[in-house]
Amino acid sequence: IYAFEVNHSMKRFFSSRNLRNKLMITLVVFILTPLILIGYIFYERSNQYILDRTDRETYQVLNLVRQNVDQLLQEIENQLLSLYDQEDVIGELSKLYNTSNSKQKEQHHESIYRYSRTFLLGKDQVDSVYMIPSGSAVYFADFKGSSFFLEQLSKRPEWRSQLQDADGKVVWFPTYGLAPNRFLSQPQYYIPVGMQVKDVTDVLQPLGTIMLNVKIEALDRIIGPVSVSPNSVFMVTDSQGQVVWHHHSEIYGTNMRDETFYQEAVRHLGKFTTQRLNGELYRIGVTQSDYNGWYYFSFLPIRDLEAQSENMKSFLVLTIVAFTALFVLLAWLTTHFITKPIRQMVAAMKLIHKNNLGVRLQTQSIDEIGLLQSAFNGMQDRINDLIYEVRVKSEKEREAEVRALQAQINPHVLYNTLDTINWMALERGQKDISEMITALSDIMRYAIRQTNKLVTLKEEINWAENYSYLQKMRFEDRFDISFDIDSDIVEHKVPRLFMQPYLENAIIHGMEHTESGGLSRITARSNEQGHIEVVIDDNGCGISQEKLRAIKRRETHGMGIYNLDERLQLEYGRPFGVTVESELDKGTTITITLPKLK
Repeated sequence: IYAFEVNHSMKRFFSSRNLRNKLMITLVVFILTPLILIGYIFYERSNQYILDRTDRETYQVLNLVRQNVDQLLQEIENQLLSLYDQEDVIGELSKLYNTSNSKQKEQHHESIYRYSRTFLLGKDQVDSVYMIPSGSAVYFADFKGSSFFLEQLSKRPEWRSQLQDADGKVVWFPTYGLAPNRFLSQPQYYIPVGMQVKDVTDVLQPLGTIMLNVKIEALDRIIGPVSVSPNSVFMVTDSQGQVVWHHHSEIYGTNMRDETFYQEAVRHLGKFTTQRLNGELYRIGVTQSDYNGWYYFSFLPIRDLEAQSENMKSFLVLTIVAFTALFVLLAWLTTHFITKPIRQMVAAMKLIHKNNLGVRLQTQSIDEIGLLQSAFNGMQDRINDLIYEVRVKSEKEREAEVRALQAQINPHVLYNTLDTINWMALERGQKDISEMITALSDIMRYAIRQTNKLVTLKEEINWAENYSYLQKMRFEDRFDISFDIDSDIVEHKVPRLFMQPYLENAIIHGMEHTESGGLSRITARSNEQGHIEVVIDDNGCGISQEKLRAIKRRETHGMGIYNLDERLQLEYGRPFGVTVESELDKGTTITITLPKLK
């Protein structure tokens, strides 16, 4: 009832208005409404574009930071492993482990101390080195003395256990800090790394451990300058959630594993999530290092994203206001100049309705209204001619349809004729002719049958075998064709006749000048990405690189070898398509990547 009353009120409102007002209201409503709707959709799409673009850029930055840090850590790891290049040091550690003579031990001590001091030369990112032989004293190079680090080591017995469990592999530990002391004017933070040292000269006997303290400034130089927005934040944790790097030093020593944002981000590894932290929304992304399992987090405030779209929002509002004013003015001008001649035409139409066919309008302009008036004046004179023309045209169309139907060849007649020829060949012992006719019949049925554009790979291979057989007979066995098809993929759907241009290219063009020994191979497999990969290669004449580029640019007549590539990419995306590799006088390899369709 309410809808009926609203509809009735609108009709009554419009019926009481003159034509000019109706046109003006209609123009304003039906132009402004889509304009505002389009503006809103554009704004939302723009926000989504900004979000997607920022996600992509942030992920690229995260991966770049991860790669740079991994490279640094690998360099430090190589520096650790270089200990095994020092055969004299390994020998001294081995002797120290196996001797009880105090004088000899003192000589070994001096040699190990000398190596510890020289190890730090040229290594600005390493603060100190500690060598801890099994059951012996600690050898170190540390300007602060050994007490500070040994105190940290005693508080963390799990470090020794992890080094022992690693069995000689390099182990990275969480960041720890030292408070200001007589050596340090402000807090300093270090990332410890170590490994168990083995006697490579004697059954890999454990000789002790070596540990480095890497300055946190090494990561500061890589991660500190990186930013994807004015207020973005980065964080690095180990695989257990311990903070390794953060621009706020007070967070070092914190374990994030139980934090909701951490669990949610790690669960969506490689993707971005929107979460609220300390009352503010953040766009959080995370990637993991394959080298040591560290997690690299980015925190991008949503307000930074909104700031990027603020200018676009202002521009959009100004645009809508300007267009609104323009359309209102346009509606007023349109109704002013259109309504008067229209009223004249309405009066003339009423006269015609009363069978006064001799009425004529006076053309007052040469615009669309003037043309409409001229057309109105000529309408009575042309109507009979138009009816006659339509009648003649319809008759001609029907005649053309009949002739087209008569000209069509019934495929069944052709198949029956080929079948008759086949039996005649068999009766005369012409087995080769019979096989060629059978192959030709199968090819024609496959090519002209009414079906959708997708067939099974098995059907496409059957067509290719028939086509190859006919071409071999035509060229008198100057070449051979082999098929190697994975039976697990033959029931998947593929585009019909997708191999035709490539197989034709391999046989007709590739073997054109081959007298004997030609070979074409067709293989079909599932690749590492789980897609269908069809490879057609030959040892024919090949294609020069210049001609191949010209064919790709459509600058010369090609074999349509790139048509399927464009078709597959348009329908299924970038992973799919065709790649062509060819070398003149050596052959051509064509790789077709298709999706697995059921």
